[in-house]
Amino acid sequence: MKFYLRLLWFFPLCMPFKTATAQPELASWLLNTDGATGQYWNGNNLIQMQDECDVQLVQYSADHVYVHATGIPRYATAPFPDGNPSNATGQDYLFQIPRNPQEGPAGGTATGLGQTGVLINGVVIFNAQDAFSYNNQGLWHQNGGFFENDGFDCAKGHPAMGQYHHHQVPNTFDNSFAPTSDVCEDYPSDALFTVDSEVHSPLIGFAFDGYPIYGPYGFANPDGSGGLVRLETSWQLRDITVRHTLPDGTALAPNQYGPDVGELVTPAIPPGAQPIAAVLGAYIEDHEFVEGSGHLDAFNGRFAVTPEYPEGTYAYCATVDADHNGQYPYFYPAYRGVVETDNLGGGGPPGQGGGTNVTIDEEVETWTGSVSGVEATLQTPSDFYAYPNPVRDQVRFAGRLPQTLAVFDAMGRCVAQWPQRVFAQGVSLQGWPAGTYCVKDLEKGQHSVFILHP
Repeated sequence: MKFYLRLLWFFPLCMPFKTATAQPELASWLLNTDGATGQYWNGNNLIQMQDECDVQLVQYSADHVYVHATGIPRYATAPFPDGNPSNATGQDYLFQIPRNPQEGPAGGTATGLGQTGVLINGVVIFNAQDAFSYNNQGLWHQNGGFFENDGFDCAKGHPAMGQYHHHQVPNTFDNSFAPTSDVCEDYPSDALFTVDSEVHSPLIGFAFDGYPIYGPYGFANPDGSGGLVRLETSWQLRDITVRHTLPDGTALAPNQYGPDVGELVTPAIPPGAQPIAAVLGAYIEDHEFVEGSGHLDAFNGRFAVTPEYPEGTYAYCATVDADHNGQYPYFYPAYRGVVETDNLGGGGPPGQGGGTNVTIDEEVETWTGSVSGVEATLQTPSDFYAYPNPVRDQVRFAGRLPQTLAVFDAMGRCVAQWPQRVFAQGVSLQGWPAGTYCVKDLEKGQHSVFILHP
């Protein structure tokens, strides 16, 4: 599946165009406008489901976005090689996402089992834990990214009693330099997006505190400078060979010890599972936060400029290792913001947000893909973008750069043409009038927009 930079602009070449304020919390959702249904592998056959995929309806008020979704992705699901007999089934979700996230208590609020956020296609995400711990003592919690790896489909998802979800970055196993599963060879899927080191990763979802979630590649510096890098977590593997202490230094009694690193353990599921080596990283408590060791904070996020938030936003990051495999904590171990707890589960009757406790008790409008004052929405695949944005003196470009860029002002006048050898290193805008500019690849028709501050 390709992502589209949804810019609210209308302009024929060299004609005037109008601008609108970006609202990613509204415009990012993948609305099902074609009636497509989900699909799953059954043997060698790809079966079409009856349930619609993606998001069915987005409503909003000044404070909240309400997302109606089935929890069924457009990309193919199944099979689940660990023998999971379940398939993804429609959940009739209703989520409530804060439009103006507020920072929560010091230290955040730990995520629990079950849904912790929602991807832009309406599929939920879970934290790193599965439901088990060593000897069921609640001390050494199993890392689902390790113990459940062999039960994920090609898109790295699986269902729990029909509730399809992801524990880690929703790219395919074969979108990796060293895949940890070969399921994609026989049962391919598109997944939500592709990890690509040459472009800024897309906005892929929202946590239940309202902060956005991005894929693993972003600007090196929070101000949008420094080029693109893989954003590295500051959660690191501990330097241990035995599991006798917790990450905070608590010494355990012998009956609370975990298995030695590398010791064979038998997973609780599936029934009849063969013993596997409990390598370092197999348990949540094998990790510790080391401030400053990566780009991200203890919540696995940071405040930074992104293409959708040119003034900056706090955002979580779905982290991967150097091989593009999911890396703990995958999404976020705790919420930074105030959580809308009605999203966490419980459920209501059909048609009223099954799977959550959300109800709509305020006046809302329906998001249709446009906002007041915009004549049309142009949806064009864009492989490049301008940064920082807004800009004050020098504009740069990242992504797959075209050979030549044409620059148009707000009146639609072509004011410059830049060859790649010029704009790839950054272009000085000293002496340019403040305003909004469109830069366009005339060969492919792709475009980006930047705002020049005075």
